[in-house]
Amino acid sequence: MPLPTIPVSPFPNVPNAPGVPQIARSPTAPVTPTPSLGTGAPQGTLWQSSQVKPKWGILDSTGKPVITPDSFINFDNRNEWVITNAPVQAGAFASYNKTIVPYDVALRLRKGGTLQTRTEFLKQIERIAGDTNLYTVLTPEKSYPDVNVVRFEVTRRGVHGAYLLAEVDIFFKHVQQVTAQYSTAAAATQNAQTPAAQPPVNQGRVQPAPVNFIASQQASQAITQALNPNAGL
Repeated sequence: MPLPTIPVSPFPNVPNAPGVPQIARSPTAPVTPTPSLGTGAPQGTLWQSSQVKPKWGILDSTGKPVITPDSFINFDNRNEWVITNAPVQAGAFASYNKTIVPYDVALRLRKGGTLQTRTEFLKQIERIAGDTNLYTVLTPEKSYPDVNVVRFEVTRRGVHGAYLLAEVDIFFKHVQQVTAQYSTAAAATQNAQTPAAQPPVNQGRVQPAPVNFIASQQASQAITQALNPNAGL
């Protein structure tokens, strides 16, 4: 007895939906619109965003970059506060205040190219490392002004690092600028026990008096005798 024949559909019975492989389907199957990336952003927005350079830099007071690396590899920012603890009686301590500590900024820069290019890159870092000028570290989200270089380290690793790349870690410290204020305060020493510690008192003007010739001569002789005891012998 021959076995029954089951007809096979020439097209797979799978939906035409996003994520399903593009395979041969029936001409009468409904067409699903092609999925689009994003959320309906204006045409060209993705291309423009890929062409805009990130805002990174180390700027001087005029906004001019002082170092021109090929890329910024790492960025670190440390913020710290200190709570003051003062001793009180019976060996205990009490917390009185919270003081901000100048923040730290660390950058890792990389420079490639010719030997002359890398040499100039290192000279740029050395020029700002020894001065007392204030700089601004610029990042896409925030700027860190009034910082000064406190240390930098040059790292050369592997074949590319030893001959083709210069990688430098630069450490900055925030400089808190304040204006000094001076004031004078006189101590109350009118009732001091030591006479020398009492302030001078104005007794008015002293009227001039004629010089006593005899007293002046006696004083001169006494001074000469004190300086040279053997003069009168």
